[in-house]
Amino acid sequence: MNMAKYVLIVPLIGISFMSMAKETVDQQLTVTDNPSVSVKIQRGNVELVSWDKNSIQIKGELDELSQGLLFEVNGNSVIVEDKLPRSYQGSNQQGSQLTIYLPKQLGLDAEGVSASYQLAQLDGQISLAVVSGSITAKQLSGNTKLTTVSGNINTSELAGKINLETVSGDITDNNSQGEAELRLVSGELKSQSAFTQLTVDQVSGDISVTVNQVTELNVVTISGDAKLTLGGELNKAQLETISGDMALTFSAMPNSSFMIDGGPGGKINNQLTDDKPLKQKYSPSKTLQFKTLAGAGQVNINTISGKISLTQ
Repeated sequence: MNMAKYVLIVPLIGISFMSMAKETVDQQLTVTDNPSVSVKIQRGNVELVSWDKNSIQIKGELDELSQGLLFEVNGNSVIVEDKLPRSYQGSNQQGSQLTIYLPKQLGLDAEGVSASYQLAQLDGQISLAVVSGSITAKQLSGNTKLTTVSGNINTSELAGKINLETVSGDITDNNSQGEAELRLVSGELKSQSAFTQLTVDQVSGDISVTVNQVTELNVVTISGDAKLTLGGELNKAQLETISGDMALTFSAMPNSSFMIDGGPGGKINNQLTDDKPLKQKYSPSKTLQFKTLAGAGQVNINTISGKISLTQ
């Protein structure tokens, strides 16, 4: 029979801890291989780091309004929560200050309200969502989704399937690889990584991306400029900009067919070949079609009130 285990109630069955408010904690529980871990810290700073043990350790200080630290193992599931009142007002804006040591291989579902998280060297299905706080992640692999409403996301050396989303915040990524989806509203995107597939949705912010290994690329930007540095491996791309410029710089000549629609108020500057844009007969917009090398891939670019530039 699989049941929650409480050390203070039934010490022979298992282990759990309940700690009182405003105190220092240092607690450790044994877990199974590849545990499913839920972390809920509403306020403060949380550091999640891996170690080579089949156990989880929590060290640090609880929120001053804490009603107790819930640390519970139930089979493969682990719950970590600094429990706060349903509604509260407090002077300690720092909240909880915790470091949580976790097995490297795991499933992680973490959340916070006014909390910042740092994650490092974890592998598995990783999901983290905060409302007002920043996220810093390094050397995560597997399937990673990081979301914040009002805060920045800083990542490096991620691998696998990556999903980063922020509203009113910036995304900065370096030295990552795999397949990535990046979504921003009112923020800047900077990335220098080895993604093979990349999707970017951006509203009201600029983009600066270097992805020389990318083969599939999808970018939609509204009210912002985009600078894309690409390699010769690009095989498929759908790029759209509204009220913003888009500049594509290739480190090597791509093997693609290009179809570019200048749309209303758009401009096209092609320096990859000698092909020039053509004005449509019954429209003020211009279009351009051309091939580089054998034209094996397909690159479609559309703009409204923006300038498209292509250089090598």
